[in-house]
Amino acid sequence: MNDGYIALIDSGIGGISVLLQLLKVLPNEKYLYFGDNFNAPYGNKTISQLRDITLKNIDFIKQYNVKLIVVACNTLSVNLLEEIRDYSGIKTFGVFPPVETAVSKSKNCLLLSTQRTAERYKGVKGLTVIGLKTLAENIEKYMFDLDSISIKNEFYKLYTQEQNVKGFFDTIVLGCTHYFFAKNKIFDHFQPRKIIFGEYYTAKLIKNYLANSKSLVNNKRKHVLFIGKNAKNNQKFFEQFYQID
Repeated sequence: MNDGYIALIDSGIGGISVLLQLLKVLPNEKYLYFGDNFNAPYGNKTISQLRDITLKNIDFIKQYNVKLIVVACNTLSVNLLEEIRDYSGIKTFGVFPPVETAVSKSKNCLLLSTQRTAERYKGVKGLTVIGLKTLAENIEKYMFDLDSISIKNEFYKLYTQEQNVKGFFDTIVLGCTHYFFAKNKIFDHFQPRKIIFGEYYTAKLIKNYLANSKSLVNNKRKHVLFIGKNAKNNQKFFEQFYQID
């Protein structure tokens, strides 16, 4: 099983942000990427819908030699990770917005996420939570023209024109893996001291797990297999950020 795939699942291209982090710390592993672009976005779906979709997707990726699963989607991780773990029967990791880290080190912290994820974090002391309806969907839609995405339009109804949001939040947490690909625009709009996201923490956890279980692969290679109906576009998008030798 050491030579099996690390399989990543997401609603589309968002999980590629997790894949990029994994390749930095575990470049010798084999990766399988399944982006469920057909059912995107996930953040506006019910838990029941997400469960039905995801369990079918788990069955699909288990046709391959998978040694570990990464739920590379905050919405699924926050709401269904334990069920996915139980169903898959394979060691499974999720991606979570690093809210505790952000709140403990910030005076004024903002979480940006899908509406489904936002519901889980409302009421956290010291945290402002905004659940966005369309940002993940627009990143998916304009994957090859990210400059077309207007961050200002995403937040227009959430803040009055009189309110100065630039520098108001010192830390912004990205609670959707899609948002990684709009982080520069989010930074320009809010001008926080820093932006943090959960992909790095997940990659670090997986590296530690593989090292402790003696499941690391030492062969020097870069191997990523994209599967699913939109595999070619997902791979093309990935290759804009990472060149496979």
